[in-house]
Amino acid sequence: MKRSPVLFLDFDGVTHPEQCTSDKLFTCLPLIEDLLRRHDDVEVVISSSWRVHHPLEELRSYFSADMAHRVIDCTPILPRNEVEPAATRVRQRECLTWLDANRPGRPWLAIDDVPWMFEVGCANLLLTNHRTGFSPTDAIHLQSVLESLK
Repeated sequence: MKRSPVLFLDFDGVTHPEQCTSDKLFTCLPLIEDLLRRHDDVEVVISSSWRVHHPLEELRSYFSADMAHRVIDCTPILPRNEVEPAATRVRQRECLTWLDANRPGRPWLAIDDVPWMFEVGCANLLLTNHRTGFSPTDAIHLQSVLESLK
């Protein structure tokens, strides 16, 4: 029996273009939600830097009413590592730390627009274009990945 996948979701550059006006915030989120409705076993964890300044309940409020309950948590904020640059692979480390503590062994995928926050060639990363955010092409890729995790 396969275990439900966890989707780690960034905001800027994913749910909306990275540099956008407030009226464009979360304009790509409906496309992500439409796809997730077809995969009701996927749990969503916020990996966005928004989690530093916004509580989970507020982050959930950006989602449709039928989807907000699927946003179960945020990744931890890890202490800086003295040996390597602070930002190198930090998002991937945050995702793996959350998984180890909450859903060990679960399949996972991160949607993000910043490749250097993950290991080079990370198979668990769906990389978006920060200028556009999550696109119909990304939706096709996400659908394929989620199908492969079943």
